[in-house]
Amino acid sequence: MRQFDIFRNPSESSRPFAPFVVAIQSHYIALDTVLVAPLVNDKRATSVEIAVTVEGQSLVVALTEMGSVRVASLSGPVGNLTECEDDIRRALDRLFTGF
Repeated sequence: MRQFDIFRNPSESSRPFAPFVVAIQSHYIALDTVLVAPLVNDKRATSVEIAVTVEGQSLVVALTEMGSVRVASLSGPVGNLTECEDDIRRALDRLFTGF
C-alpha cells in the first residue's frame, strides 16, 4: 500500500455516500491500521478538501472526515492520487495549522 492509493470503501453502510477512501498515511509507516480520508460525492471542495475524479465520478477528498481503518479491510487499490499530493499537503497544513 502506497500513500495516496485509492481503495473501495470497506464500509458498506457509508459506501453510497463515500464510494472510495484514500490512504493519507505515509507508506513508510507500517501498522495494522492506516489513516484514510473518504472520497465523498455530495460535498463541495473547500480549502481543506480537494476535488478529484475517480472512475468517472466527481468526488471530494474529505480530509475533515479522516479516520483509521484496518489495512486488512482494504483490497487492491483502484487508483492513486499522487498527482494531487501538493494540494493534499496544503489542505492538511491548513487543517492542522490554520494557514
